[in-house]
Amino acid sequence: MNRLQPGIHCLRRPQYPARWYSVPRKQLASPTSRLSLVPGTMCDNRLWKRMLPVFAKGNILVAQVPLWKAVDKSSMRQMITHSTYNEGLQDQNLPLDVLGFSMGGYLALDHYFRTLENANNNSQQSNIRSLIIVCSSARGLGPKERARRTQMLDLMSKHAYAGISPSRIAKFVKPGLVDSPQVGGLIAAMDKDLGKQVLLAQFSSTLDRENLMDRLTEIRIPVLIVGAERDQMVDSKDLYLMHERIKGSRLVMFKDAGHMVALEAPERLASIVLEFVSGL
Repeated sequence: MNRLQPGIHCLRRPQYPARWYSVPRKQLASPTSRLSLVPGTMCDNRLWKRMLPVFAKGNILVAQVPLWKAVDKSSMRQMITHSTYNEGLQDQNLPLDVLGFSMGGYLALDHYFRTLENANNNSQQSNIRSLIIVCSSARGLGPKERARRTQMLDLMSKHAYAGISPSRIAKFVKPGLVDSPQVGGLIAAMDKDLGKQVLLAQFSSTLDRENLMDRLTEIRIPVLIVGAERDQMVDSKDLYLMHERIKGSRLVMFKDAGHMVALEAPERLASIVLEFVSGL
């Protein structure tokens, strides 16, 4: 597997407050690496809550990207860029890994290619050591999902948003978890708390997604791809194709989970991620 060592970040530093540590740094005996977490649509920091203890045990410094505060694709990109900076001199040499879930997985790939382009233009290296792509396709949105979101944008612009329905939640999780407080209940709670304006902003900002499948052969860092066999949002064929095109990548498929694997099996997912980054 080809690996790039941490290099110099080439993108312009965005104007966001420096907030890196999800777990207070003083609680980590000796940080070994940094991990930037990029969430999916209508997800906030609660998405990662049950994964954080596992990362803390692995002495990983975690940055949670607040995508729900973004108003457009440009601000989403700036937030992700900001999360990849070293916020303390004592951590400046720690390697950086980026984990993206669902929409965040596509944005993580988009971020990597942008840093790669900037690095090449400046004869430098991207500062990203590895990518972890969870339940996300490099292909972007399929025609049916794009049409559904376009219709939703039109309806929501004219009417009040009633929130995500139980039948819609059922599309994201395996059977039996719609009424689970930690899964279906949490999806409904995040959707209610974030509300109509966040959904409008996220749908409109990410409706047009370049097909990145043909660029995957350019990736020269370790990549972990995680999928779920019960995922109704992402075609598993895309994940296998991504695995084929990214040299040296690793593919893990959860047999008994839906799209929201970060909520359905958080400890197991975190352990797989920890094992992956610890072996780099």
